[in-house]
Amino acid sequence: MRTLGALTLVFGGFALGGCQAEEPEQCVSNEDFFKEQIWAPVMSKKCITCHSPTGVAKSSQFVLQSADWTGYLEANLATVERLAKLEYEGEPWLLVKPTNTVDHGGGVQIERGSAEYDAFVELVDRIKNPVECAEDGTEIETYFADVSTLSDVETLRKASLSLVGRLPTPEEELAVANGGLEALDLVLDEMMTEDAFYERLIELYNDHFLTDRYLPSVDAIDLLDGEDYPNSYWFEAIEDEAERNLARARSNEAVAREALELVAHVVRNDRPFTEILTADYTMVNPYSAQVYGINANFQDPSDENEWVEAKLSGIPHSGLLTSHIWLNRFPTTATNRNRHRARMVFKFFLATDVLKLAERPIDPSSIEDFNPTRESDACTVCHANIDPVAGALQNWDDQGRYRPPEMGWYQEMFAPGFGDAELPAGEKLDATSWLAGQIIGDPRFAASQVDIVYQGLTGAPPLREPSDPSAPDYLGKLVAFDAQNAELQRIADLFVESEFDLKTVIKEIVKSPYYRAKSFDPGWSEDEKESVEAQQRLDELAPVGTARWLTPEQLERKVEAVTGYPWRESVNGQSYLLDFNEYRIFYGGIDSDTIVERMTVPNGIMTNVSQRMANEVACWNTARDFTKPAAARNLFPYIDPGFEPEDDNGFEIPAVTEAIRVNIQYLHWRLLGEQLDIDDPEIDRSYALFLEVWRDGKRGIELGEYSVTLPGECQATRDFWSDQALADAERITSDTNYTIRAWMAVMTYMLSDYRFLHE
Repeated sequence: MRTLGALTLVFGGFALGGCQAEEPEQCVSNEDFFKEQIWAPVMSKKCITCHSPTGVAKSSQFVLQSADWTGYLEANLATVERLAKLEYEGEPWLLVKPTNTVDHGGGVQIERGSAEYDAFVELVDRIKNPVECAEDGTEIETYFADVSTLSDVETLRKASLSLVGRLPTPEEELAVANGGLEALDLVLDEMMTEDAFYERLIELYNDHFLTDRYLPSVDAIDLLDGEDYPNSYWFEAIEDEAERNLARARSNEAVAREALELVAHVVRNDRPFTEILTADYTMVNPYSAQVYGINANFQDPSDENEWVEAKLSGIPHSGLLTSHIWLNRFPTTATNRNRHRARMVFKFFLATDVLKLAERPIDPSSIEDFNPTRESDACTVCHANIDPVAGALQNWDDQGRYRPPEMGWYQEMFAPGFGDAELPAGEKLDATSWLAGQIIGDPRFAASQVDIVYQGLTGAPPLREPSDPSAPDYLGKLVAFDAQNAELQRIADLFVESEFDLKTVIKEIVKSPYYRAKSFDPGWSEDEKESVEAQQRLDELAPVGTARWLTPEQLERKVEAVTGYPWRESVNGQSYLLDFNEYRIFYGGIDSDTIVERMTVPNGIMTNVSQRMANEVACWNTARDFTKPAAARNLFPYIDPGFEPEDDNGFEIPAVTEAIRVNIQYLHWRLLGEQLDIDDPEIDRSYALFLEVWRDGKRGIELGEYSVTLPGECQATRDFWSDQALADAERITSDTNYTIRAWMAVMTYMLSDYRFLHE
């Protein structure tokens, strides 16, 4: 069985026959023919540049939708079918226009007699005589044919570690084991009420908004205008240095986290997620309330985790779009004129990368217009989208302050608005609220949030339509994109139906085969493995799989969840994976400032860090776990340090070896999430490692080569959480049987396994 390292999907059902002489011809439906022969190689590259809702040909009878739109292929095929039935002197417009037989503003796009032209001719014939193929399952079922997925309980474990940073309880496991995915929904609903979930949600959205850039020092407060907020440095009046430093740090963090806390607040209170853009308030805690100089009611004025809604004087709030910190993170200039902010609006809230709407870079010699952003086709394809939105953000200056322009907006730019809708004259002073209403009414808003959550949970961004038809893996990538796009659109539709409940999106992604896919076993013969169809199938599945490299934050939580302790030397020490001065960046993390993209493929440094983690966590926690009663142990509930697999004569002790194998089986589930039979080869390998290390250790002790005393850091002499010395009867400083060190070896082996380091 081939394990999937990443995850994608495909149209299966290939007639894999190697060199068989006669094979029935595979049926190709009109939809598949249009997608593979017309849309992908021609229309998505040539036609849509002008023939889009915002292109120069938007007023024509031929307007195409991009892949960002729900059901774009079906809509575009319907448009093409309508055009193919219209004729000019007996020939379909679909053929005479792109060949410039009749005047075409875009000139010649396909040549008569070319392969592209022949495909268009065949499409016209297919429209007249539709080809329909027998269905052998839904698109997603076909794509995931021969792909095995995690069990319901395995899915629960993966989701629990991802969403709340802990292992599921036995009660949660039992509920899902008995109730399946329906019960999983209920368990996830409960998990999504925990504080840890909202911390995870903030982490997930910061990967996009990057506002944690301003967490250090007073970087966030420094962005505020002293005239608007004269009390912003209120903490400097505190006489006690320790209290002053604490208030300074908490105040700055509160201002920096304002936008992310709004996201958490909306979800925590089961509000429609559209409120992240429409909220007529901002979020403050007791510290930021003093920064802004406002009165707010708090149950505990010293609790930095208590957040309430508040309105700042003189600001027409509209959620994130008017967040001071968000506007500063995506700044503007006198020449940029909010275009950068508009691009971020499209990226975060409309699932659109406007920089990919046209070919780049643009040849400057082709620009001859006086005002190219409004007159040149090469420029307007982007500017017709972003300039109206930039104008709708006109009331916010380069410092993120509410400062409506006294002289009005720039007349040479496209008028403020959204798409074809222009900003009403009476909405100018509150243009951002009007813009928010337009955005949340666009179907791309739902798609954008599904994309963000999908990337946060799987570690991979949603696929984008492949752009090179000549690439050998093009067809496989196209099938993968279409299958995934259909699944994400299904989830987006449910998101809208749920009145924009983001928890619905999370649950649907967790239950989807993209999150749960584990391995692929098509049962191919050796000849079939070499076939073109087999290679295409592998290309289709290339992006699919459960293995994502864990972020530093996720690995830190996982270490503590499975062992009971974090990877740090003492309770008050710095966690190696979370400290920017230690391994947070080296292990592929971000600082939200200059390093803004997480590394998803490990390099040599990251591998060395993971090896150190495995060695140290095994050393620190093995003896420590044995100090507890068996029922309270996280790692070794079925054995004790005195359990040796063989007697002094070298004969196996069956009862002991069985207990050791049972504990190894338990560790495979607890650490690696593997539900293995006791005679599984993986159990055999782990046991063989234990036995080899133990035998060598026993020999070394007998010969005086090894000490019976454990290395200092591997001894258990103090309680980690209280830092109090253990009673003499509880302390473990020696390992006379070498069993503790043998178990350390097994722990290191598992903690360095890719199944532990990946999710």
